[in-house]
Amino acid sequence: MSNDRAAPAVPRDQLIAMTPPVIRQTLPMVPWNIRKLHRLDLPVQPVAVDDLAWLFSLPLWQDNGARFQVSPAQVRADPARFPDHMRRVMASDLEHPIHLVEHNGRLVVLDGYHRLLKAAIQSVAHIDAMVLSPQDLQSICTR
Repeated sequence: MSNDRAAPAVPRDQLIAMTPPVIRQTLPMVPWNIRKLHRLDLPVQPVAVDDLAWLFSLPLWQDNGARFQVSPAQVRADPARFPDHMRRVMASDLEHPIHLVEHNGRLVVLDGYHRLLKAAIQSVAHIDAMVLSPQDLQSICTR
């Protein structure tokens, strides 16, 4: 059974070292600030949920306090096994756009995996998104 207890804080270099290679290859490994991200005033545009569904295979979420254990695809396939994640998915608000950035030639999610999974579960074709430019990403990076 899933328990979404917060994983203990670890130094950034240790966190990157424990990040699975598939995530390091897929997502930008830069330190960014969620509050700065949410303050960005970017245009909202619809993005096809199917265009982002390939990200559901990434082990993004924790289980029993251990990081990188659960993928959104696992939660969708077996919600009873991951009730904490499923509750969070279903409680997420699709009125709030997700945040995307292009990385290695593909759009990836910076913030909004729970909303994206909810949209997929509800068969929503498009989700509102704000797409960050490389300069936008740089502006929210912590130093």
